[in-house]
Amino acid sequence: MTETVTVKSEGMTLSALLARHYRKAYPGMVAKTFALNQDLAGSGPYLPVGRVVTVMTPAEMQAEGAAAMPVVDLFL
Repeated sequence: MTETVTVKSEGMTLSALLARHYRKAYPGMVAKTFALNQDLAGSGPYLPVGRVVTVMTPAEMQAEGAAAMPVVDLFL
């Protein structure tokens, strides 16, 4: 089962979008998202506002053996 996430701000990269969505980092999450969205690389380094991205659910990530790592926030 997958989810969709919509880009709502300018200057958003895929890794930043995924970190914000999951609130954790999973190994290989960017590569797995590119596999689900074959045309995503054509958007360039920044995702356009309004772009809908298909992502895996956290349960799917864990089922594939990806252990979650906490995201470090330097600006608490």
